[in-house]
Amino acid sequence: MSKKKSYKIVRFSKEEINSIMEIYSQKISIGEWKDYSICFHRNFALFCIHKSYWVSPEFEILKKNQGTNQYTLSRRKRVIIRSESLKKVLQHLKRPSLMLVR
Repeated sequence: MSKKKSYKIVRFSKEEINSIMEIYSQKISIGEWKDYSICFHRNFALFCIHKSYWVSPEFEILKKNQGTNQYTLSRRKRVIIRSESLKKVLQHLKRPSLMLVR
């Protein structure tokens, strides 16, 4: 008789998804973002934001659940912020995107 270890998949809660989607809907309405994807794994959950349908994600919100939740926001694979508060992470996404125009 084999014992299988039961494990929980890390997921975003309904409140977390609502907070993310609030910002997402604002950015999509102005045409800054185009699409998103969500992945759930044993060690982490990942919410990816895409500027184009064909390119890799512009932003990634990673949720790790190791006793306490830890969130990481990265842009093009570079970490912007790590925090135990999703609200702090989302503050960086609320900022307007600035472009250099010559």
